[in-house]
Amino acid sequence: MGRKRITQLLDQLQANHEADLQNAAAIFTVAQVAVSQLEQQTTGDSVGIAALSPATPLNKEELRQRYGSHHACRNAAKQKGIHFQKTPTWEQLAAAFTYFEVCEKLIQDYLKLHPNPGLRGVSMQFRMD
Repeated sequence: MGRKRITQLLDQLQANHEADLQNAAAIFTVAQVAVSQLEQQTTGDSVGIAALSPATPLNKEELRQRYGSHHACRNAAKQKGIHFQKTPTWEQLAAAFTYFEVCEKLIQDYLKLHPNPGLRGVSMQFRMD
């Protein structure tokens, strides 16, 4: 490999590194806002629990109406990035979908307030331990 090609590869590596840093900063900012809003919720400031939770938590019947079967519901969860260590119960599926929808709404609301085209195609995964 010639010196010119090595220089091109190093420049490309540097550009990729800078893009990764920008994406990480954007993700960090979204996470900070989420934490801030959750802290406000716990202290009773401007964001109340009603603003972060759906009108009613999901239940087995609602999931059956949406997806038809336990297997189809698990597949839908998997497509949304919801993973379980073992086969989930209906109650676990309902709780997971409820939390997912609340988190998704929070993030979408933030992205509407602070759009960043650099986040197109970025996905996130959170652990609920």
